[in-house]
Amino acid sequence: MDVATRKPRGSRRRPDVAPPKVKRIPPRSGLSRAEVIANQRQRIFAGMAAALAYHGYEDTKVTDVVELAGLSRATFYEHFRGKEACFAAAYEDGVERLAAEVEASAALAEGSWDDCLSAALHAGLGFLGADPALAHMLLVESLAAARPARLEHERSLVRLAEALRPPAVVPGGEVVPEETLRLLAGGLASHVAGRVLAGEAERLPQDHDLLLRFLLAPTQAADARVAAG
Repeated sequence: MDVATRKPRGSRRRPDVAPPKVKRIPPRSGLSRAEVIANQRQRIFAGMAAALAYHGYEDTKVTDVVELAGLSRATFYEHFRGKEACFAAAYEDGVERLAAEVEASAALAEGSWDDCLSAALHAGLGFLGADPALAHMLLVESLAAARPARLEHERSLVRLAEALRPPAVVPGGEVVPEETLRLLAGGLASHVAGRVLAGEAERLPQDHDLLLRFLLAPTQAADARVAAG
């Protein structure tokens, strides 16, 4: 296509996905160099997530990311070698922020392990529901990205499965098998991804009770068998 007749990049954007709110640093802000770099990275990550929501991984270009981040290409390349490296860093950052939110809520919960799981699930669903573009990147585009990113997605599922492991509080009681935990993690991720793909990320908190029953079912079944002798 001739450059003169090429459609503007903005015309390719999905009208139902809003661009991220860019927090620009004014001149003479007084911020340290480290703070400026951290701000730039977060803007790039937000731009990456938004670009993926517009175009998908394959069609997303660095031009899209910097446009949405409100930064120059030169600034982008000061941080990352290219799209793949940027995606990997953005994915890792998103997973860590999600994990921090979930773990903090679980730590503050009082009561049984079921209560902690409920609090953690509520926090995770709320976090993802509040940022549909990030949820899309973590749960949908991670499967379309280059192989290293897909491996990171698999490692995230292993981490999630481990977080779903109930404490061994009953001597001689049944232990939920590793395979079951992986299936629970995969089922949870699949349900959330389906919501995101349907444009219903904001509704994720409404699924809390349904998903909690799903996650607790194997433990409750094991407890019932132990009680029955």
